[in-house]
Amino acid sequence: MFDAVYKFNYQGYTKTPTQPYTKLHKFSFKCRFNHKYIIRVEKYEHQVFVIKFYLKNHEQSEKKYQLLSGLNDASRVIATSIAAMIWLYKKDNLSSFGFIGANSEGEEIGSTKRFKLYVKLMESFFSSVLFNHKEYEENSAYLLLNKEKSKEYDDLEQIIKELFIKYYDMSL
Repeated sequence: MFDAVYKFNYQGYTKTPTQPYTKLHKFSFKCRFNHKYIIRVEKYEHQVFVIKFYLKNHEQSEKKYQLLSGLNDASRVIATSIAAMIWLYKKDNLSSFGFIGANSEGEEIGSTKRFKLYVKLMESFFSSVLFNHKEYEENSAYLLLNKEKSKEYDDLEQIIKELFIKYYDMSL
């Protein structure tokens, strides 16, 4: 079900000296209904990449990550976002990944439907041999902690948790 992906285009990155992240990578793709999606990947210190995606039509909305497309194409859209993560990992095999499963309209922030789905998918696509899988249900946050990178720091998970707390206004 999540093995079919759309062909995506890497649009490059921009350095972001005025943002808390150091680089913003962008990908785009069109779904079978000819709607364009954007995948944003914010690179933070310690090679942490935070993945976000949205329908291009929702780009100006403050709720772009919460809105549903209504196209019933979630499996391929999510699989394409995972393919972009894998593409980045191949470019930087010390990378860790994080994301937040946004809450839909009227849904509580903790343990969202998106979060529950993403947890299952991360466990399927990213080996526990290479990554420690960390779930923070109270905020629907997830961390794929690179085991090789973790050898450089005794407290890498705590460092990344503090990054989430600082930049995403949450407690973990």
